[in-house]
Amino acid sequence: MKRFILALIMCATIVSVSAQKKYPTMFAHRGCWSKNDANEFVVPENSLPAVAMAKTMGYKGIECDVHYTKDKRMVILHDATLNRTMRRASDYSKLDKPVRLDELTFEELRRDYVLESENPEWRTPIPTLEELLSECKKQGVMPMLHSALMESYHVAQEMFGNEWICFTGGVEHLQKVREFSDCIILLSINDGSAEENIARLEQIGGRCGISTMKCQLYTPEFCKALTDRGYIVQASIFPTPYEAIAQRNGITYQLSDYSIMPTHKPIHKGRGVLKATTNDATWKWSCEEELERGALTLDIEFKGEVEIIINGKQKYTLSHDDFSCYTIGSRSFNTTPNLKVTAKPGTQVKKAVARVYKY
Repeated sequence: MKRFILALIMCATIVSVSAQKKYPTMFAHRGCWSKNDANEFVVPENSLPAVAMAKTMGYKGIECDVHYTKDKRMVILHDATLNRTMRRASDYSKLDKPVRLDELTFEELRRDYVLESENPEWRTPIPTLEELLSECKKQGVMPMLHSALMESYHVAQEMFGNEWICFTGGVEHLQKVREFSDCIILLSINDGSAEENIARLEQIGGRCGISTMKCQLYTPEFCKALTDRGYIVQASIFPTPYEAIAQRNGITYQLSDYSIMPTHKPIHKGRGVLKATTNDATWKWSCEEELERGALTLDIEFKGEVEIIINGKQKYTLSHDDFSCYTIGSRSFNTTPNLKVTAKPGTQVKKAVARVYKY
């Protein structure tokens, strides 16, 4: 006979934000872009609308990628080719053969291609660096330039003073940036102990820190060693569940395609307490309202193993021998925010609080 105890209290009323927790500063990776169910961009990545959406959704800043055209004009694009993010301007058809950015002049690029978007108003030519930075200034968001082009840093310095972020690899390269700017510098790393990376940052000086996609580097001890010295620790597009683990381990910046930590009042709240014995115990919750722009967060305290699925997409499998706390947040577009929490056998969930936010 199945045996489990499931106690659940649910409410759907406007509630006050609980005592403020210390979350990492949130940055939108390539801006706050989105896609529809057909995998077509709605808000194009690395675009002016993605900058404006980042402001709407409460991000501190946006990360962008800077590259040269054939005739050395700086534009905003991540890939070496246009195929994933752009269409033909003449008929909005897909690009069936690889089209390389560095083989196009600026005139050809702006004349013949537009950004992919479900919204015809956002099917615009690729932005220049100056255009994107101007939109950042207009919206009041901080630009993070993921760029190896020294020229791009000088443009950012001229437009923003020291209030921008330089994000790339190479200590010697970044030392040259420090010669003319007191901006925040993030050194891209792939390895090394905390002390080895502190030694690298000491060579750069000023406001600086590290960023990596190697989630296994960011142990609690590693993060503490750097933050105790005043350095920034950025998690760069960690997959689930590692971005939640990195938050718990002490990162200070989070660069993400979906993670979000709202600071305004939620519009709905659900609360569950689960205890599983020989079988799983499950809590499913939905706010029952489709939101054009929204976010769902979950505060959870548990001992054992839980599986969390947010909006049917982001999946987190977390386990601890002792009671541990996590906060998870995910943005969404044209979605009814929902989640499913499954406590595995022997697991206790002391607290599970879901909050939904509208933008």
